[in-house]
Amino acid sequence: MLGAGGDANHSRLTGFSDATPRFRRGRGSEGIMQLDPAIVIFALLALFVLWKLRSVLGERTGFEQRNNLSPVAQSAAAPGPAAAADSRWQDFAERGSALWDGLDSIAKAQPGFDPGAFLNGACEAYKMVVHAFSVGDDATLRSLASDEVYESFKAALAERAKRGEALETNFVAFNSVRMVSAAVESVGARIAVRFDTEFVTVTRDKAGQVVEGDPEKPQEIIDVWTFARRHDASSPNWLLVATAPVQ
Repeated sequence: MLGAGGDANHSRLTGFSDATPRFRRGRGSEGIMQLDPAIVIFALLALFVLWKLRSVLGERTGFEQRNNLSPVAQSAAAPGPAAAADSRWQDFAERGSALWDGLDSIAKAQPGFDPGAFLNGACEAYKMVVHAFSVGDDATLRSLASDEVYESFKAALAERAKRGEALETNFVAFNSVRMVSAAVESVGARIAVRFDTEFVTVTRDKAGQVVEGDPEKPQEIIDVWTFARRHDASSPNWLLVATAPVQ
């Protein structure tokens, strides 16, 4: 970029000066004007320097500003909706897998579906359900589970109460959480999630003696829970519709 005195610098680079080229008459002919050889040489040198400058300045270095692109070039360079859609599940599924296709189907059936937000919600629901089952929180279980799953929880709580046992469960960590299947059905969508977790869980009898578990040692628990959401649901929440332990 030229600053103050830029014209003078340009003159020195190209070999041009502000002086008008001079011609002189040849000695052998009064009517014919001849070019001064020195001027011809300077002119050739100037053309050579201009050609070199053009060849260098005309090369793209890769550092050009994107703002210099025309609107058409900018829109062509920016990733379009198709490119974004082609990679939106890459953190959650293998490209071309049944899970990938299932997530595509859910996104079409339920606009605004966000797999990252779904997994975060599934993790929170998992911890809430485990805690509610441990302390016998009937209301929380009813709000987070489908009728079938709630009834199975309720039956297990009744059996535990009949035996006079108490369950203590303390969450330690998620080792891994990932979706394993996704599908769209006639009335809603279903997603199965594999939870690999660690809990300190202990079952005590009426006398407070440990009958199962270890209060000092975390236990690895792996479950696959399935969540569902109706297409016409007004709430963004997904309900727990199935649980299965992984042996």
